[in-house]
This record gives sequence, structure tokens and C-alpha cells, in this order.
Amino acid sequence: MTYEEYKNSKNKNTKTSIIKKLLSKIFSLIIFTLIIMTICNFSPKFKNFIINNVLDSTMDFSKFNNLMDNFSSTFKKEKLQSVSKTEVKNKEKYLDGVKYFVHENENVYLKDSGIVTFIGQKDGYNNTIIIQQSNGYYAWYGNIKESVKLYDYVEKGSILGTASNEYYYVLLKNDKVINLDES
Repeated sequence: MTYEEYKNSKNKNTKTSIIKKLLSKIFSLIIFTLIIMTICNFSPKFKNFIINNVLDSTMDFSKFNNLMDNFSSTFKKEKLQSVSKTEVKNKEKYLDGVKYFVHENENVYLKDSGIVTFIGQKDGYNNTIIIQQSNGYYAWYGNIKESVKLYDYVEKGSILGTASNEYYYVLLKNDKVINLDES
């Protein structure tokens, strides 16, 4: 057997091996799903458990983010981060939060790291971006032309988007509005 024949046979074996592994994983997933469906069919308690804890629940990204931060901090040194601030001319209470008056097309910087969980229209807030922050709070930024996408992870101090003369900020914890008098 020549080296070329050996190399070609090894490549064929590798491709076949990858296909076998992939098919094996797909088959295992199908079997697992069928077992879960069968158990759900015969056990109403288990079915309710699956519905309540898997299908109807939302994932709390802040817990996952804190876990990953703790894990990664053991392997790397913490980097110092400079945080930019939006230049605010004035502010006032507005609905559940604060209305900030800014310059035309002012960049709006993120106050804390998190995951973008919503981008769209909210009554009274216009185009709104909701961030599930790494500390467990939800921050609403209203009247923003976004430069982020849904489910992006955004770092503290990064540009969220631009505001045209004013933007709104609301902070929630456990679906309750947080008093922003100190902001």
C-alpha cells in the first residue's frame, strides 16, 4: 500500500466515522424525545412538570452570565473598562422612569452589561430596547434608534443606539419599577 492509498483510505474512514457519529447522535435524540413523550402521555404530573419548567418558563440570562463571569475570572485577569456616559442636558420623571433630554443624535451608552431581550414599540416609550442586565434587573431604553440586535450580549459602556433630543429609561426588578431618583 502506498502512502497516497493509505491517506485516501484514512480520509474515507474519517468521513464515514463523522457521519456515523452524527447519525448516532440524531438517533439518540429521537429515542430520548420519544421516551419523554411516552412518559408525559402516561403521567400527568410529569407532563405538568415539563410544561411548567421547560416550555412555559423563561431563561434568566443574568444567572448564566454571573456563572460564566465567575468561571472566566478564575482563568483570566479582570480587565479595566472605561465607561462612556451620555451627555444629558436635563431630566424629569416620566411615566415609570426618567426622561433624559440630550443633544440631537446623541449616543446612548449602556449602564450595565446584559442581553437584549426585546426591541420594538412600547406605548409611551416609542422604539424600546429592553436589556436583561447581568445583575438581574431589566432596563428599558425608550425612543432609541438601536445599533444592537435582539439577543446580542452588550457590555457596560457600549453604545446602545442614538436618541433624538430625548430618551426614556426605566429600571425593573422582579416586575417592579425601581425608584430612579438617584440617577
